[in-house]
Amino acid sequence: MIDVLNLIGRSEPLFDSDMARLKDELNERISSSKFLVVGGAGSIGSAVVKEIFAREPMRLDVVDISENNLVELVRDIRSSYGYIQGEFATYAIDAGSNIFKALIDGNKYDYVLNLSALKHVRSEKDPYTLMRLIQTNIFNSDELMKRSKRYFTVSSDKAANPANMMGASKRIMEMFAFYRSNLTPVSMARFANVAFSDGSLLHGFE
Repeated sequence: MIDVLNLIGRSEPLFDSDMARLKDELNERISSSKFLVVGGAGSIGSAVVKEIFAREPMRLDVVDISENNLVELVRDIRSSYGYIQGEFATYAIDAGSNIFKALIDGNKYDYVLNLSALKHVRSEKDPYTLMRLIQTNIFNSDELMKRSKRYFTVSSDKAANPANMMGASKRIMEMFAFYRSNLTPVSMARFANVAFSDGSLLHGFE
């Protein structure tokens, strides 16, 4: 087991004090809200889903194209947290499909968290995957924003002065988000490489 805190030179998690200070407010807001997490079975998505689930949401729906990862996520949640009074469901569907649009239009989610993306530069090596990268990172994101009450998404450090299509797609997504923020509350975080997430280079050194 890798001691991640020691690896990054910290003695305790960065946000522990903030989480403790805001514990009651977070619990109250989450327990009275309905959430949709897109890309919720990846490394970052599953961590977010567990944090929400642990605070007893009114409803938590998780969408991911990986059926296997969704099954593993549910197994992990059931063994670690058990069950909640609210509704919890997972959907192995494409966020760009008409089926997905029917799901989101049929449920009035209070928060939509979009953690789905094609995030590797190698995805632009062939035109077919490149078009999927553009569809996922830009157009699917914009469709989600148009259908959201409150929206959160993740961008990339490669969106700063992009030198490749992956970074450019994220930068364009950010521009759409800035525009949509005039109509919908939008928040965003730019991530660099997340240690030991799916596809992380650090896995190669284990």
